[in-house]
Amino acid sequence: MSHPISPRVPSVFVPVRDLKLATEWYANLLERHIIPREHEDGIYIFDFDGTEVILDSNAWGSPSTIMFDTKDIASAYDFCAGQRYDTLTDVFSDEYISVFTVNSNLICQAHRLPETAKSKPAHALLSKIGHVLIHTDTLNETVEWYETLVARTAEPDSRFPELCCIRLEKGAHLLFNDKRFCESGKPVGIIETSDLDAALAHVQAKGATVARGMETRMGVRCFVFGDPDGNEFIVCQTDV
Repeated sequence: MSHPISPRVPSVFVPVRDLKLATEWYANLLERHIIPREHEDGIYIFDFDGTEVILDSNAWGSPSTIMFDTKDIASAYDFCAGQRYDTLTDVFSDEYISVFTVNSNLICQAHRLPETAKSKPAHALLSKIGHVLIHTDTLNETVEWYETLVARTAEPDSRFPELCCIRLEKGAHLLFNDKRFCESGKPVGIIETSDLDAALAHVQAKGATVARGMETRMGVRCFVFGDPDGNEFIVCQTDV
């Protein structure tokens, strides 16, 4: 029997105070029209290549949350229950999804997507989240926990070899930050861009917070920008 939790992060949830204002801010940054939603549920989805960003006003005050995929929610739940994880909620189901939370991570099985749920793909300069960041003060324990969850082994990252990474099938990979890459736990993930200088000029023109401008981390040029709610993304040049 295959592992019940797919090695894939389809979404990362970003907590926001005011969904309307946050949606307008990201729509301006990514130069996308806002698509009206038939049902107001406190979230808005922006597509990126492989791993999407979901603005979540239900989770304000919490850190960003990673969602993992499953094809069988019952088997995924039984697996997590068998691991005796610290926090495990009951399964919530509606016509669109079945989902539960395990140690602040979401495990989700999609039944069908709302027709108006998704926006168009993100801006060409900010189109792909290459890594989602796992911030930890207990590196070995955290890496082992995620290795068990997705049944994959961590290895040195190809871009940041000083850091551990769990490579996933599609979309963003998991990159473990024990304060060597960034001291705070704010950055949600690393966005890859085809033109780093143009991407910096773009986010500055859109009014995003860029504290230090261009910098080098672990030998890689990058910059960090933040949204009005204090969520941050690191932007690095795409490998060619």
